[in-house]
Amino acid sequence: MIKQWLFVLLVLSVGSGLFPGTLRAAESPDNWQADWDKTLKAAEQEGQVTYSGCGSHEFLGEFQKKYPKIKIESVAASCSEVISRIMAERRAGKYLTDVIRFGLTSAHTFYRGKILQPINTSFILPEVKDLSKWWQKKHHYSDPEGKYLFVPAASVYVRFASYHTALVNPPAEFKSYWDMLNPKWKGKIVATDVKIGEGRNGARFIYHHPELGPQFLRRLFSEMDVTFSRDYRQAVDWLAQKRFALWLFSQSDDTLDARDQGLSVQILDTNNLKESAGLDATGGAYGLMDKSPHPNAAKILINWLLSRDGQIAVQRDHEAAGLTDSLRIDIPKTDVRPMMRRRDGVKYLEMWNPAWQDMKPVQELINQVLSEGKKN
Repeated sequence: MIKQWLFVLLVLSVGSGLFPGTLRAAESPDNWQADWDKTLKAAEQEGQVTYSGCGSHEFLGEFQKKYPKIKIESVAASCSEVISRIMAERRAGKYLTDVIRFGLTSAHTFYRGKILQPINTSFILPEVKDLSKWWQKKHHYSDPEGKYLFVPAASVYVRFASYHTALVNPPAEFKSYWDMLNPKWKGKIVATDVKIGEGRNGARFIYHHPELGPQFLRRLFSEMDVTFSRDYRQAVDWLAQKRFALWLFSQSDDTLDARDQGLSVQILDTNNLKESAGLDATGGAYGLMDKSPHPNAAKILINWLLSRDGQIAVQRDHEAAGLTDSLRIDIPKTDVRPMMRRRDGVKYLEMWNPAWQDMKPVQELINQVLSEGKKN
């Protein structure tokens, strides 16, 4: 009798809305397929989507194969060239770009300019929305609001340094980042200029690292007689010629290309250092432009980019050369170089932290240190 009464009470409670979650689950199944079919049909009618960004665009060929009715327009150029073009178009009242992918500094230019729309509003596929498919069971963003700049991949930060194998023995000589400040390396370090690409990235990493910080930067640039280069190829050539023993803030792919050509250079495996390793947002971040000229096709492209197939294509892209470890955890990692792969149970510093993106305090400190050095 009591069991019958409890059952009746439960039925009445659900019907009266006391358990709305139960009612919604029963009456409102996820209708993603209908939404997807509608969006895809509209995208095919638009017939085109425009993708802008620096780096390789080769992987987009896989999208074109899957969606032949949506022509993908993309122009490969340097970040600065693409940004200048997009900004000039917008000043002229032309809105030609749908989806962007840039390094974090460049991507934040679009965010600060308030010319992006929330990328998460375009997610349709369950496999994209399913947080269990992603590292740490969440989507990762580089903007403070967590909805504009989507970070799709993060590899162990090995761009911090490269070295000449005949001049440096990392296991014995580098157990800590601080070992690079040993007086024996004075005058033997070339660093990428901190005003560009990897130079900015590396300086930010040191400045915000809780075990390194401004003190490390100050000592590095005041004590070590560092030579700067704005040309990655020049820097790796100097390294190969034994002009320098260390190249800080290096382009790891340039180093690996040189090594594959038989030169005695190698990238430093930061997994072996005492302090926490960084996770680098390889490939930067995706963004969805406001006033998108092909809004439905843009949604299809974004969902493909973040799908399992899309992330496999991005991770395998020839230019990635095993350096890109997708934040999707349900795809193979055998094509990612072992020292670049994230490891379970390791605490990493996420270098796409929004608080890290302002270079002003970092640059001011470096300028001060270099200025003081000139006076001395």
